[in-house]
Amino acid sequence: MTTYALGHAPSELERLQAQAGYLRRITEAIWRAAGIGAGMRVLDAGCGAGDTTFLAADLVGSGGRVVGMDRSADAIATARQRAAAEGRFNVQFVEGDFGAPHPQLEQFDAVVGRFVLVHQPSIVTTLRNLGALVRPGGLLAFHEPELEFHGVSDPSSDLVDSVAVWIREACRLAGMQLNAVSQMPRYFHEAGLGWPGTVLHLLASSGPESFGPSYAVRTLRPLAPLLERAGIVTAEQIGIDTLETRLRESCANGTVSLQYVNGGAWARLPPAAASDAR
Repeated sequence: MTTYALGHAPSELERLQAQAGYLRRITEAIWRAAGIGAGMRVLDAGCGAGDTTFLAADLVGSGGRVVGMDRSADAIATARQRAAAEGRFNVQFVEGDFGAPHPQLEQFDAVVGRFVLVHQPSIVTTLRNLGALVRPGGLLAFHEPELEFHGVSDPSSDLVDSVAVWIREACRLAGMQLNAVSQMPRYFHEAGLGWPGTVLHLLASSGPESFGPSYAVRTLRPLAPLLERAGIVTAEQIGIDTLETRLRESCANGTVSLQYVNGGAWARLPPAAASDAR
Protein backbone atom coordinates (compact mmCIF):
# COMPACT_ATOMS: atom_id res chain seq x y z
CA MET A 1 0.00 0.00 0.00
CA THR A 2 1.27 3.46 -0.87
CA THR A 3 1.53 6.37 1.57
CA TYR A 4 0.03 9.77 0.83
CA ALA A 5 2.31 12.19 2.65
CA LEU A 6 -0.25 15.02 2.78
CA GLY A 7 -2.70 12.87 4.75
CA HIS A 8 -6.49 12.76 4.51
CA ALA A 9 -7.60 15.26 7.15
CA PRO A 10 -10.59 17.50 6.32
CA SER A 11 -8.16 20.36 5.67
CA GLU A 12 -6.39 18.27 3.01
CA LEU A 13 -9.66 17.33 1.32
CA GLU A 14 -10.51 21.04 1.25
CA ARG A 15 -7.09 21.81 -0.22
CA LEU A 16 -7.65 19.23 -2.95
CA GLN A 17 -10.98 20.82 -3.85
CA ALA A 18 -9.35 24.26 -4.08
CA GLN A 19 -6.52 22.78 -6.16
CA ALA A 20 -9.08 21.30 -8.53
CA GLY A 21 -10.21 24.80 -9.46
CA TYR A 22 -6.66 25.84 -10.39
CA LEU A 23 -5.95 22.68 -12.38
CA ARG A 24 -9.25 21.79 -14.07
CA ARG A 25 -8.54 23.47 -17.41
CA ILE A 26 -5.11 21.80 -17.62
CA THR A 27 -6.43 18.36 -16.73
CA GLU A 28 -9.32 18.71 -19.16
CA ALA A 29 -6.97 19.72 -21.98
CA ILE A 30 -4.74 16.70 -21.30
CA TRP A 31 -7.59 14.21 -21.14
CA ARG A 32 -9.27 15.60 -24.25
CA ALA A 33 -5.97 15.40 -26.13
CA ALA A 34 -5.63 11.78 -24.98
CA GLY A 35 -9.06 10.91 -26.36
CA ILE A 36 -11.33 10.78 -23.30
CA GLY A 37 -14.82 11.37 -24.66
CA ALA A 38 -18.51 10.60 -24.77
CA GLY A 39 -19.80 7.19 -23.76
CA MET A 40 -16.57 5.83 -22.27
CA ARG A 41 -16.23 3.73 -19.10
CA VAL A 42 -13.42 5.31 -17.08
CA LEU A 43 -11.53 4.50 -13.88
CA ASP A 44 -10.26 7.56 -12.01
CA ALA A 45 -7.25 6.31 -10.03
CA GLY A 46 -6.68 8.21 -6.79
CA CYS A 47 -9.90 10.21 -7.01
CA GLY A 48 -9.55 12.04 -3.67
CA ALA A 49 -12.63 14.13 -2.92
CA GLY A 50 -14.07 13.42 -6.37
CA ASP A 51 -13.14 16.45 -8.47
CA THR A 52 -11.29 14.48 -11.13
CA THR A 53 -14.08 11.92 -11.22
CA PHE A 54 -16.59 14.69 -11.84
CA LEU A 55 -14.42 16.15 -14.59
CA ALA A 56 -14.14 12.75 -16.28
CA ALA A 57 -17.90 12.33 -15.92
CA ASP A 58 -18.44 15.65 -17.68
CA LEU A 59 -16.25 14.45 -20.54
CA VAL A 60 -17.94 11.05 -20.99
CA GLY A 61 -21.47 12.47 -20.61
CA SER A 62 -24.66 10.74 -19.59
CA GLY A 63 -23.88 7.76 -21.81
CA GLY A 64 -20.62 7.05 -20.02
CA ARG A 65 -19.67 6.01 -16.51
CA VAL A 66 -16.77 6.84 -14.19
CA VAL A 67 -15.56 4.85 -11.18
CA GLY A 68 -13.42 6.80 -8.70
CA MET A 69 -10.99 4.79 -6.56
CA ASP A 70 -9.08 6.00 -3.52
CA ARG A 71 -7.63 4.21 -0.51
CA SER A 72 -8.90 6.86 1.92
CA ALA A 73 -12.31 6.05 3.40
CA ASP A 74 -12.74 9.72 4.34
CA ALA A 75 -12.04 10.86 0.79
CA ILE A 76 -14.49 8.32 -0.62
CA ALA A 77 -17.18 9.39 1.86
CA THR A 78 -16.68 13.04 0.88
CA ALA A 79 -16.81 12.20 -2.83
CA ARG A 80 -20.02 10.21 -2.41
CA GLN A 81 -21.66 13.04 -0.47
CA ARG A 82 -20.68 15.57 -3.12
CA ALA A 83 -21.93 13.33 -5.95
CA ALA A 84 -25.28 12.92 -4.23
CA ALA A 85 -25.58 16.66 -3.58
CA GLU A 86 -24.82 17.42 -7.24
CA GLY A 87 -27.17 14.74 -8.54
CA ARG A 88 -24.45 12.88 -10.42
CA PHE A 89 -25.71 9.46 -11.46
CA ASN A 90 -22.95 8.32 -13.83
CA VAL A 91 -20.27 8.10 -11.11
CA GLN A 92 -19.53 5.66 -8.31
CA PHE A 93 -16.73 5.44 -5.76
CA VAL A 94 -14.84 2.46 -4.39
CA GLU A 95 -12.26 2.28 -1.63
CA GLY A 96 -8.99 0.60 -2.59
CA ASP A 97 -5.28 1.00 -3.34
CA PHE A 98 -5.17 1.58 -7.09
CA GLY A 99 -1.43 0.87 -7.11
CA ALA A 100 -2.11 -2.81 -6.40
CA PRO A 101 -3.55 -5.44 -8.76
CA HIS A 102 -7.36 -5.54 -8.92
CA PRO A 103 -8.32 -8.64 -10.94
CA GLN A 104 -11.92 -8.42 -9.66
CA LEU A 105 -12.55 -5.09 -11.41
CA GLU A 106 -14.01 -4.86 -14.90
CA GLN A 107 -11.93 -3.63 -17.79
CA PHE A 108 -12.37 0.03 -18.63
CA ASP A 109 -12.13 2.06 -21.80
CA ALA A 110 -9.67 4.31 -20.00
CA VAL A 111 -7.82 4.85 -16.73
CA VAL A 112 -7.07 8.45 -15.76
CA GLY A 113 -5.46 10.21 -12.82
CA ARG A 114 -4.15 13.55 -11.61
CA PHE A 115 -1.20 14.03 -9.24
CA VAL A 116 -1.27 10.36 -8.29
CA LEU A 117 1.70 8.66 -9.98
CA VAL A 118 3.99 11.17 -8.28
CA HIS A 119 3.14 9.48 -4.95
CA GLN A 120 3.85 5.91 -6.10
CA PRO A 121 7.06 4.13 -5.03
CA SER A 122 7.22 2.55 -8.50
CA ILE A 123 5.43 4.37 -11.30
CA VAL A 124 6.27 1.55 -13.71
CA THR A 125 4.64 -1.09 -11.50
CA THR A 126 1.58 1.11 -10.98
CA LEU A 127 1.19 1.68 -14.73
CA ARG A 128 1.41 -2.06 -15.35
CA ASN A 129 -1.25 -2.77 -12.72
CA LEU A 130 -3.54 -0.09 -14.13
CA GLY A 131 -2.87 -1.22 -17.69
CA ALA A 132 -4.33 -4.59 -16.76
CA LEU A 133 -7.65 -2.82 -16.13
CA VAL A 134 -7.82 -1.30 -19.62
CA ARG A 135 -9.54 -3.12 -22.49
CA PRO A 136 -7.67 -3.75 -25.76
CA GLY A 137 -7.44 -0.45 -27.59
CA GLY A 138 -8.18 1.50 -24.43
CA LEU A 139 -6.34 4.48 -22.90
CA LEU A 140 -4.23 5.47 -19.93
CA ALA A 141 -3.93 9.23 -19.37
CA PHE A 142 -2.28 11.09 -16.47
CA HIS A 143 -1.67 14.65 -15.35
CA GLU A 144 1.39 14.95 -13.09
CA PRO A 145 3.62 17.73 -11.65
CA GLU A 146 7.37 18.14 -12.12
CA LEU A 147 8.55 18.78 -8.57
CA GLU A 148 12.20 19.31 -9.54
CA PHE A 149 11.31 22.37 -11.62
CA HIS A 150 13.28 25.52 -10.72
CA GLY A 151 11.30 28.63 -11.62
CA VAL A 152 12.84 32.10 -11.95
CA SER A 153 11.03 35.34 -11.14
CA ASP A 154 12.19 38.87 -11.95
CA PRO A 155 11.68 40.71 -9.65
CA SER A 156 12.50 37.96 -7.19
CA SER A 157 11.76 37.31 -3.53
CA ASP A 158 14.00 35.48 -1.08
CA LEU A 159 10.93 34.26 0.78
CA VAL A 160 9.26 32.87 -2.34
CA ASP A 161 12.51 31.16 -3.30
CA SER A 162 12.79 29.64 0.19
CA VAL A 163 9.22 28.34 0.15
CA ALA A 164 9.81 26.71 -3.25
CA VAL A 165 12.90 24.96 -1.87
CA TRP A 166 11.07 23.89 1.30
CA ILE A 167 8.22 22.34 -0.67
CA ARG A 168 10.58 20.56 -3.05
CA GLU A 169 12.71 19.20 -0.18
CA ALA A 170 9.65 18.12 1.78
CA CYS A 171 8.34 16.23 -1.25
CA ARG A 172 11.72 14.53 -1.61
CA LEU A 173 11.72 13.54 2.06
CA ALA A 174 8.18 12.20 1.68
CA GLY A 175 9.36 9.87 -1.08
CA MET A 176 7.52 11.57 -3.93
CA GLN A 177 8.77 11.26 -7.50
CA LEU A 178 10.40 14.62 -8.25
CA ASN A 179 10.78 13.94 -11.99
CA ALA A 180 7.38 12.44 -12.74
CA VAL A 181 6.94 14.59 -15.85
CA SER A 182 10.41 14.53 -17.39
CA GLN A 183 10.71 10.76 -16.87
CA MET A 184 7.14 9.84 -17.85
CA PRO A 185 7.99 8.63 -21.39
CA ARG A 186 10.50 6.19 -19.90
CA TYR A 187 8.00 5.00 -17.29
CA PHE A 188 5.36 4.31 -19.93
CA HIS A 189 7.87 2.53 -22.15
CA GLU A 190 9.21 0.35 -19.34
CA ALA A 191 5.64 -0.54 -18.34
CA GLY A 192 5.10 -1.98 -21.82
CA LEU A 193 2.81 0.84 -22.95
CA GLY A 194 5.01 2.18 -25.74
CA TRP A 195 6.03 5.82 -26.09
CA PRO A 196 3.26 8.08 -24.82
CA GLY A 197 1.87 11.29 -26.20
CA THR A 198 2.97 14.17 -24.01
CA VAL A 199 2.20 17.82 -23.39
CA LEU A 200 3.45 20.46 -20.94
CA HIS A 201 1.52 23.25 -19.18
CA LEU A 202 2.95 25.89 -16.82
CA LEU A 203 0.87 26.89 -13.82
CA ALA A 204 1.91 30.30 -12.51
CA SER A 205 0.58 32.77 -9.96
CA SER A 206 1.68 36.38 -9.47
CA GLY A 207 0.74 39.39 -7.40
CA PRO A 208 -0.37 39.76 -3.77
CA GLU A 209 -4.00 38.79 -4.45
CA SER A 210 -3.31 35.62 -6.44
CA PHE A 211 -4.02 32.05 -5.39
CA GLY A 212 -0.32 31.15 -5.12
CA PRO A 213 0.46 32.12 -1.51
CA SER A 214 -2.55 30.25 -0.12
CA TYR A 215 -1.89 27.21 -2.31
CA ALA A 216 1.78 27.09 -1.33
CA VAL A 217 1.08 27.40 2.40
CA ARG A 218 -1.70 24.81 2.38
CA THR A 219 0.65 22.42 0.59
CA LEU A 220 3.56 23.11 2.93
CA ARG A 221 1.65 22.95 6.22
CA PRO A 222 1.30 19.14 6.51
CA LEU A 223 4.80 18.61 5.09
CA ALA A 224 6.65 21.06 7.37
CA PRO A 225 7.32 18.50 10.15
CA LEU A 226 9.40 16.47 7.67
CA LEU A 227 11.69 19.47 7.16
CA GLU A 228 11.96 20.11 10.87
CA ARG A 229 12.84 16.50 11.71
CA ALA A 230 15.48 16.48 8.96
CA GLY A 231 17.05 19.65 10.35
CA ILE A 232 16.54 21.58 7.09
CA VAL A 233 14.56 24.41 8.65
CA THR A 234 12.92 25.15 11.99
CA ALA A 235 9.27 25.81 12.69
CA GLU A 236 10.21 29.35 13.71
CA GLN A 237 11.95 29.95 10.38
CA ILE A 238 8.92 28.72 8.45
CA GLY A 239 6.40 30.62 10.59
CA ILE A 240 3.55 28.73 8.97
CA ASP A 241 0.77 30.73 10.67
CA THR A 242 1.99 34.04 9.19
CA LEU A 243 3.59 32.68 6.04
CA GLU A 244 0.69 33.42 3.68
CA THR A 245 0.57 37.08 4.76
CA ARG A 246 4.33 37.42 4.36
CA LEU A 247 4.22 35.80 0.93
CA ARG A 248 1.52 38.19 -0.24
CA GLU A 249 3.55 41.15 0.98
CA SER A 250 6.65 39.86 -0.80
CA CYS A 251 4.71 39.52 -4.07
CA ALA A 252 3.38 43.09 -4.09
CA ASN A 253 6.15 44.14 -6.50
CA GLY A 254 5.11 41.60 -9.15
CA THR A 255 7.07 38.58 -7.96
CA VAL A 256 5.70 35.27 -9.22
CA SER A 257 4.59 33.51 -6.05
CA LEU A 258 4.24 30.03 -7.50
CA GLN A 259 5.17 28.31 -10.75
CA TYR A 260 5.67 24.70 -11.76
CA VAL A 261 5.41 22.48 -14.78
CA ASN A 262 2.38 20.24 -15.25
CA GLY A 263 2.76 17.38 -17.69
CA GLY A 264 0.31 15.13 -19.45
CA ALA A 265 1.14 11.67 -20.77
CA TRP A 266 -1.13 9.15 -22.42
CA ALA A 267 -0.97 5.94 -24.40
CA ARG A 268 -3.44 3.63 -26.13
CA LEU A 269 -3.14 -0.13 -25.77
CA PRO A 270 -2.93 -2.20 -28.96
CA PRO A 271 -6.39 -3.25 -30.19
CA ALA A 272 -5.79 -6.95 -29.50
CA ALA A 273 -2.77 -7.02 -27.22
CA ALA A 274 -3.79 -5.58 -23.85
CA SER A 275 -1.84 -8.40 -22.18
CA ASP A 276 1.39 -6.69 -23.26
CA ALA A 277 0.85 -4.04 -20.59
CA ARG A 278 0.42 -6.54 -17.76
